Formats: sequence, C-alpha cells, structure tokens
Amino acid sequence: MRKILLTSAVALLVLVALVGARAGLSPDPRTMTVMFPSTTSLYQGAQVKVLGVRVGTVDSIQVKGTQVQVELSYDPEVKLPADVHAVIVPPSVVGDRFVQLAPAYTGGPVLQDRARLGITRAGVPLELEDTYRALDKTAIGLGPRGAGRDGALAHLISASADNMRGRGRLFNTTIRSFADAIATLAGSSDDINGTTTNLARFNRRLAASDATIRRLVVSLVAVSTELNGQGDELTRAVTALDRALGDVAVFAKHNRSSLRSNLAGLTSVSSALRRHTRELEEVAELGPVGLTNLFKTYVARNWDPDHPGQSTIAGRTGSQNLHAVGAQDLDTQLSYTMSAFCASLPAAEATRLAPFCDALEAAGGDVGKVILEAYRQGGPHPPGGAPMAPSAREQKAARR
Repeated sequence: MRKILLTSAVALLVLVALVGARAGLSPDPRTMTVMFPSTTSLYQGAQVKVLGVRVGTVDSIQVKGTQVQVELSYDPEVKLPADVHAVIVPPSVVGDRFVQLAPAYTGGPVLQDRARLGITRAGVPLELEDTYRALDKTAIGLGPRGAGRDGALAHLISASADNMRGRGRLFNTTIRSFADAIATLAGSSDDINGTTTNLARFNRRLAASDATIRRLVVSLVAVSTELNGQGDELTRAVTALDRALGDVAVFAKHNRSSLRSNLAGLTSVSSALRRHTRELEEVAELGPVGLTNLFKTYVARNWDPDHPGQSTIAGRTGSQNLHAVGAQDLDTQLSYTMSAFCASLPAAEATRLAPFCDALEAAGGDVGKVILEAYRQGGPHPPGGAPMAPSAREQKAARR
C-alpha cells in the first residue's frame, strides 16, 4: 500500500508539474477594443466567432458616453486582417448573441494585438423595437397630426382615385404595350448586340486614327485662327461685295428694258450659233488649211494653157511672191480695217461703242497674228527659197 500511495503521489506531482509547465509556456490571448453604438442583449462571456467558429470571448462591456466599449480576447493563433469589422449577430431559435469578426484572414497585413476599432467598423442588428418605432413615426406622419392634418393625404388619395376611375382599360392597354415593347427589345437582342459591336469597332478605328484626327483638329484650329485674324479683311470684303451687289441691282433696275432686249438678242444669237454648230466647226477646221492653200497658189505669167510647150517649168514665173508680200503686216491691216468700221460710225454711236471698237480692233490684230504664224510655219516661201520678209512691226521691234 505504501508503494502504491508513493507511486500515485509521484504521478500526481508529475502531472501537476506538466500542467503548470504547459500553462507557463502557453502565450497570452490577444485583445481587441470595439466601440459599438449599442449592445442590446450582449453580455460578458459571450462568444467571439470567425466564420461561425469560436475564437474568443467578450471580456467586458462599458458605457462610454453615447457609445459602448466592448473588450474582446481571442486565440493568439488566429490571424485577423487589418481591416476586420466586428458585428453583433442576433440570436437564432437557440443560443445567445455573439460577436462576429469578418472577413476571415486570407493574406496581407495582420491586425495587431490590442487594436482599437471605431464605431465605423462596428455593426449592430436592427432591433424589433426600432422597426416598431419607425412604423409608428410613419403612421403619425401620415395621420391626422401629420400629412393628413388638413386632409391633404385624403385629398391625394381621392384625387388619385378620381383620376384612375374609368381608366382601367387604358391602364391595361398601357401595361400591355409596355410588355410588348419589352418583348420587342428582347427579340431584337441580336440587332442590339450587332449595333453595340459596330459601335465598338467604330471606336477602335477612331482610336487607331487618333494621330490623323489630332492633325485634322490642329488644322481646323489653325484655319479658325487665321480666319479670326483676318476678320476685318473679311468684313471689308463682304461689305464691298454687298455694295457691288447693290450697284448691280440698281443698274439692273434702271436698265431693265435694255437688259431684257439685249438678253433676247443674245438668246437669238446663241440659238443661231447652236443651229450652225456643225458649220462653225467646219470653218474652224478648214479655215487655217484654206489660208495656207491660198498662200500656196501659183499662177504662171509666161505660161499659155493652149501652148504649154512655149515655156519650160524652170523658166516660168508666177505671183506667189506677191502673196508673200500681201501677207506682210496682215495684223496691222486687219486691225486698221476693224477700226475703220468704227470710224465710219456717227460721233454719238462711236462714243457709246468705244469699248466695243477697241476690243474689235484688238481682235483684228490677234487674228492677223494667228494667220501670219500659220503662214510662217506651214505656208510657202517666196521664190528662191528665202523666207517671207518680216513685217514692218517686226522690223520696228527688231530695231528696238
């Protein structure tokens, strides 16, 4: 018996020593302070859970002004995220309220020991009394002491009833039309998707052409700046154009009959020219050829058609040189001829037609120059192969 008692006492002492050693080696739990707006039905010793698993307890609850300070302790092996929140979970059918810490730790910074969570990181459930209180306030606000004090709510309900009375079919049609519209939109989902796809493709193309669009915008800005800088010049130009149009309008008003007759004459001339377009084309094509052939004509003076043997071909003389001499100063001759026509007009008509006569004289000179140029390039030369002698005007220009 003594051996048994001694063995039991030694075993008990060893067990106590092991428990004490384990208690001395176990780390202290972590603590946390949370400020709640209220802690209804939460008591000291309540559980602290993470994902429904108990990790700690509520150590103390103290009122601090309008808030409640709750001290929590939890297992030091449990890691909590630095942005953790504390929420009071209402009781189920069985069980008391507890504090839920969320979210669970998945990585990142860890909440430090003795952390303090403000009221913005604490949540409490909505109490049934609060719901009743809110409903009571709503009922009072809508009752005789609130919005219905002057019968406003009753008037609103009555007016709504009057407006809806007899319009049930219309409301029904509206609802059906709305349902049909929704069904149409649902049936056009492919078209809507296609439109969205095209818009996305258009946006991508715009993004790809960003540099070109930027250059276009810069060019437009430059044009706008240039136009803005020339605003005064544009204003003066528009003003001058307006004044000129006014003068034209006054001229047309005072010379309406003359303009009408001139336009009528011009119309008849244009009609005649249009009717003889083919003939004019032939004259324009054959005229230069005819003039060239005219200068190439040759009439022998010592040749008798009845006795052709009396003269040799080498000894015949003709009038081709006379043609060359006649072509000299042709521009001057035609210009003089045109001016002579105007000189034969009466003084009053000559003064009125002076611009026309000047243009006619210049046209005659230009026609003569064209004929001379055609003769020099393709016309005949005087006998002996020498080129045609220069005109008096050309000689005078050479001397200069």
